[in-house]
Amino acid sequence: KPFVPEKFLEKAVVTYTNVNPDEIEAALRENINRDELLGKFGLPKDKFLVLGLGQFIDRKGRWVFLEAARKILEKTRDTVFVWISNTVLTEAEQAKVESFGLGGNFFLIKSEDVGSAHLDLMKFLRLADVYTLPSFVEGLPISLLEAMALGIPSVSTNVYAIPEAVKNGETGILIEAGDADALAAAIEKLKNDAGLRKKLGESGRNWVLQNFNEKTVAEIAFQAYQKSFESR
Repeated sequence: KPFVPEKFLEKAVVTYTNVNPDEIEAALRENINRDELLGKFGLPKDKFLVLGLGQFIDRKGRWVFLEAARKILEKTRDTVFVWISNTVLTEAEQAKVESFGLGGNFFLIKSEDVGSAHLDLMKFLRLADVYTLPSFVEGLPISLLEAMALGIPSVSTNVYAIPEAVKNGETGILIEAGDADALAAAIEKLKNDAGLRKKLGESGRNWVLQNFNEKTVAEIAFQAYQKSFESR
């Protein structure tokens, strides 16, 4: 923006982070044995599962995620929190994780253990009752879009481009970055309202497939290039 005229920005065509709808549908067609998959990773089979995915680092809101988990688990132990990441923790980071006192209700799972194929990851995502990404800094994360496209009710933060996908109360729940109380409240709200989970899961899926579909994005780019060539 600082390097181009305002008129240029007015005419600029925008393409978005996007999902592959065929891959999404393939993941949904897969028959998964929930209990078997949970058991593979030592996850409890009778608990509400809250999932995060991505680098387990500060800007992704890892400590907000754990603090929200602590607040919820102070009331009930029937929820399990899982974060899938390729991040290797230092001793200091591991000690801080343990300081939250989550015990067997928090799992940090290596993405490579989930599987080498992207389809393996999306099959695992289907285990989640709620997906959350409490980032401080983010563009428009593919992991969030894919979770929504899979019909998983999602909670994320009101930063950067995330609100273009997560419309608060319509396609998901938006909270302010750094607010562990709000994250805990959003998770509890979804946990206690199956109808809301279904509504947000369905509307989030439809919104992503309509607006962040790679085929649509490719067509936008193609038409923009074609128009440019024709005008020369």
